[in-house]
Amino acid sequence: MQLRNLLVSALAFAAAGIEVKGITDTNWDDVIHHPDPAAPSKLLQVVKKTQLDINQKVYIENSPVLGDGAGEGALNNCQSFADAHVANPAAPTVKVCGTGIKATFFLRGRCEGYYEHQKTVGSCNKGAASESCESWSPTNDARFGAYQSYLIEQC
Repeated sequence: MQLRNLLVSALAFAAAGIEVKGITDTNWDDVIHHPDPAAPSKLLQVVKKTQLDINQKVYIENSPVLGDGAGEGALNNCQSFADAHVANPAAPTVKVCGTGIKATFFLRGRCEGYYEHQKTVGSCNKGAASESCESWSPTNDARFGAYQSYLIEQC
């Protein structure tokens, strides 16, 4: 009965767009043969809602790559800069808006860190105005013009 309730809860969370963690690393033999009344609360950890509000936006060279009509496909997925941005040492200019997301930019492709050569842009400050933005470009640090990939994540 508890297992059924657990699965129904997981499906309901998934339908509501909420990530659920803790199910895959569960010892199912213990759950089935040694029921625990508190099992559902121990197994399910509600993480962050995956749907972003309208204030969460990321722009590269003034073009939206997240939010503002671009959708949320770039969220939690490593992205490469366009060849034109990598080839131009004066580009890219990036802007991250909202207090619920951050973008980390990497010198290497595939969103791999390399010593100090990554830059995180985004306030992640719930006390800041919801429409606040942070920008970064090679004018702040010339090395940024050689960066190749980025990852947008929720705070």
